[in-house]
Amino acid sequence: MITFRLVFAITVFTSTVLSCVFTARAAEQDKLPQQRQRFVALEHNIDKVSRKQAEAWYAELADYPLQPYLRLKRLQNFLNAHDAIEKFLAQYEGTPMDWPLRQPWLLRLAEQDQAERFLANYPGSSNTELQCLALRFQLKTKALAEAVIWQQTEDIWTEGKSQPKACDPLFTAWRNSKPLQSETVHRRLQLAAEGGQTQLIPYLKTLLPVGEQYLADLWQKTRRNPAVIARQAFFPGKHIIERDILAYGLKRLVWRSPDQALATWQRHVNDPYFTKTQRLDVQRQFAIALASKGDKRADNWLATLPAELFDTNLAQWQVAHALRELDWPKVQQVIEQLPAELQGDINWRYWRARALEEQGQTELANVEYTSLARERHYYGFMAAARIGLPPSLAHNPVKVSDEEITLLQQHPAVQRAQQWLALGRLTEARREWNHLQDTSDEQQKLTSAKLASQLQWHERAIFSLADVGYWDDVELRFPLAYQQEMQLSADKFKIDSGWSMAIARRESSFMADAYSPAGARGLMQIMPGTANEIAKKPVQIRQLYNPVTNIDYGTDYLNYLKQRNDGNLLKATAAYNAGYSRVRQWIPQDYALPADVWVETIPYRETREYVKAVMAYYQIYNIRMNVTQDVFKPLVAMKIGVVVE
Repeated sequence: MITFRLVFAITVFTSTVLSCVFTARAAEQDKLPQQRQRFVALEHNIDKVSRKQAEAWYAELADYPLQPYLRLKRLQNFLNAHDAIEKFLAQYEGTPMDWPLRQPWLLRLAEQDQAERFLANYPGSSNTELQCLALRFQLKTKALAEAVIWQQTEDIWTEGKSQPKACDPLFTAWRNSKPLQSETVHRRLQLAAEGGQTQLIPYLKTLLPVGEQYLADLWQKTRRNPAVIARQAFFPGKHIIERDILAYGLKRLVWRSPDQALATWQRHVNDPYFTKTQRLDVQRQFAIALASKGDKRADNWLATLPAELFDTNLAQWQVAHALRELDWPKVQQVIEQLPAELQGDINWRYWRARALEEQGQTELANVEYTSLARERHYYGFMAAARIGLPPSLAHNPVKVSDEEITLLQQHPAVQRAQQWLALGRLTEARREWNHLQDTSDEQQKLTSAKLASQLQWHERAIFSLADVGYWDDVELRFPLAYQQEMQLSADKFKIDSGWSMAIARRESSFMADAYSPAGARGLMQIMPGTANEIAKKPVQIRQLYNPVTNIDYGTDYLNYLKQRNDGNLLKATAAYNAGYSRVRQWIPQDYALPADVWVETIPYRETREYVKAVMAYYQIYNIRMNVTQDVFKPLVAMKIGVVVE
């Protein structure tokens, strides 16, 4: 029988143990700032001191999460320490510390011709230089059958771009093993012309038989200006490859000059050497190009395409073409003829309901609208607005326990990421977090999303949920990040903060240091040129990474676009993505389209999806911030274009 005294003793013991644990953790947390400071100081000098001194520093920070990075930096500067490097890589294989050391070390081993060590530590890579070095060593050591080596070599050579110099000896050995086939050269020529390095074409021309070298010239000319294929004597009709060039040219020309492309097609349509695959490829591109331009001739091209060619992109333009004509029976017919796996998509369900509504079948339309209105989606919000239902967030938080959070916090990658965050080194922190994601199961990823949110690291919470396809935790996916700064700036520039929050969420997922390939920077992805225009003076790039400054420029620019577009948020949102001048070209000048139809017929897929996402996010943020305004209600009656009385 358990006595009161025993229960009391157990309780006291448990409390004492927990107290010790929390005390130890508190002590550990207290010394982390000093360790961080010491780490930064040692990091700058670790490669400049003796080995004995380095070992002493390692010992000093033995329990600090970033200590291995000291060892990494030193080894990166002592690439001949082969045994130490091998040991380090074995310990941290697969972590963000692996490849920054493994790659330069493998290159050093190649310089020293250490074939066996190279192959023993080469795990495979997308790096072409290392691929070639590995194949050279496999050829030398006979670690792989020659036939396999030559096939892999041919695959590397047959790329539309120049390859590293380390590949040249391999290519030479491969070409000495058997004659280079002209078919292989033609394949590389096509890749170079279609999107690779056109400067490669003159070199490839020299590898062709004399009678085929003119084909390289045709590729080069067509790449520079696809209109050349319209010339009567451009194709002499001497080689089957001319049809590849013709198909390539037609697919580019139809976007620039539809009339010229169609006339050129008519001249070659009966060519018996123009294959069925080539014809269908051209027909598909013609259908999409003409439909996206609103060309009435798209009807015939869309009607002649076989069902097996229909994918999401082609379906989009077949429906959009009928929508632009406001041919509602055609819209319904097209959707109902789509493959079954496409018909169930939320967009086609919405447009089928719209077609039914416009044809007077209101009851059937409302059944579908009611079903769609349960979805937290652009089309769900639009459907709800059409029948007067409130928008649904369908919020379902991730199910993560405090114990799971506590356990994950002990993970080395999490501890390293948190220290990088504390140092403001976001790139290094993200690498550790991505490593955590790559090595986690679904529940651990959900836990990492919750933990990232607790750390106010909203971008990682968003991406972690996306990684597992968990879309229903609205609070984690649409955080109220920078809410105060957003509200102050929105008030200053007289726009809705929900709109600017939606823009920032779509543009950067609240990454203050976001940088796009086009050069846009910061939370709201401001282009430096745009910042200069807004500020009316040169703006330093680093200023665009300051959240407050970036938000101010972004909201100022949104206000400008709103005014330029007569207060229309749909057009202003499209202009934020594609530019004001381009959006003006998409506005009908002699008629008007319903707002949802106009959005669906925006020619650029990126902008089309951008507008849908931002409007949906705007609705979500209004609900999250307790704003009663329904973003989608005005869109039901809105027209885009010139309304003729």
